[in-house]
Amino acid sequence: MKALTLCFCIHGVFATCRVLLAIFTLAWSMPAFTSEPPCVVVNGPTSDPILTQANFEWTQRLIQHLEVRDVHCRALNIDHWARANKMFREGSADVLFPEIVGDPEQPGVTGIPIALTHGFVIFTRHDTGPLNHIESLAGLKVGTIRGRYYPEELQSHPGIQIVPANSLEQNMRKLALGRIDATIEYLSDGVTLLNRLGLRSMAHHGDEIGAQELAYRFHQSARGDWLRHHFDIAAQELIDNGTYHQLFIGTSQRMITD
Repeated sequence: MKALTLCFCIHGVFATCRVLLAIFTLAWSMPAFTSEPPCVVVNGPTSDPILTQANFEWTQRLIQHLEVRDVHCRALNIDHWARANKMFREGSADVLFPEIVGDPEQPGVTGIPIALTHGFVIFTRHDTGPLNHIESLAGLKVGTIRGRYYPEELQSHPGIQIVPANSLEQNMRKLALGRIDATIEYLSDGVTLLNRLGLRSMAHHGDEIGAQELAYRFHQSARGDWLRHHFDIAAQELIDNGTYHQLFIGTSQRMITD
């Protein structure tokens, strides 16, 4: 009887050890993302300060929603796209917003669409244009914003002279002074800024050139996939519960649900 009891005891110890070993092995193999420093979400600028603030508030709400999923992040507003893109490319930012879905110039992958752009238009002075196609910019100096997404046909056109600046405001002032011939921007953003600067009577624009989806961008990595999964779920929940509509109604945002 003693031998049988001892046998059961030894068997129980081995069984317990096997269970503990399995648990430790599983824990070791899983990425401990939640124990890492909080992820950094960078919000890039728009030419509309109200929309820029709404984007930041949206990200803040999304981050609060992520907390219950044990996903911890902090958000930063960055004034220039060149700096925001540099932070993402160098890895000091984990997430970038708002980003064009499918932009081949950017590394990483995007999550579910959050909004739609309004489509680019070409702004020119009244003594030129209106211009409705990128091909019509051949031979002209065209103002762009450093680090910003633009259609490939603009960037690769051999006859267009690209003149980069740090902001749309710089481009509109250069256009008024005749230092560039045109600039390309989303319709609502460009018109809003011209009105704010008192330059609306100076420039006009042509037809919209396409529209794109906007989303959060993540790194192509295990951590990036993990963040994208949780961001997508949280974003969809905020869309479904009305938070999205509440934050963006009345802004120049073209909402994904429209």
